[in-house]
Amino acid sequence: MIQAFHGISAPTTRMTAQPMTSTHTASEIRAIAVIGAGDQGREIALAALLAGYRTILEDVSENRLERAAESIANRANVGAEARSRLVLASKIEEAVREADLIVEAVAEEMEMKIEMFTIFDKFAKPDAIFASSSLSLSIAELAAVTFCPERCIGMRFIPRAGKENALELVCTPQTSEETVARCREIGLRMGKEIMVVAEREFTKSR
Repeated sequence: MIQAFHGISAPTTRMTAQPMTSTHTASEIRAIAVIGAGDQGREIALAALLAGYRTILEDVSENRLERAAESIANRANVGAEARSRLVLASKIEEAVREADLIVEAVAEEMEMKIEMFTIFDKFAKPDAIFASSSLSLSIAELAAVTFCPERCIGMRFIPRAGKENALELVCTPQTSEETVARCREIGLRMGKEIMVVAEREFTKSR
């Protein structure tokens, strides 16, 4: 089920899935899906909203999803216009169908993240980017379970020492330049300082 979130006091309304009829070019990012409404997912969704993107926030826990939505709505810098762009989803398959960028922010467990990327590969749009927020797991290993490793990338939103507003784009040998460029544009719209790094060989997946 997908719901539009209108704020704490207003009721949520159900949205019926519509056929994809978008005519925008592949390089344009209009909708971002964030999978996982924990602390990290909540902050990524907030950054996407404030950057002007339609943001679909998904979590299997309805309580966690509602808490995240209310937390976002209570931020002083989130107005009615931004709240109107927030959509809540309780199923991954529904959340990813219309997203141009999908960011997983689930627990730091390789098996779970592999499952996420497998679902993305099956249900996402043909040109959607798959991103992982993992700080330690192999992006290349995640990309390997998809049919589009060139559109897989790491997006590390966690602040680094001395880089409180940084976004690391982690590239595998298969990540395309177009994917990097599209994610760089998103990061800049979010007001982030962008750092593009190659995935190190010693990145651990287990």
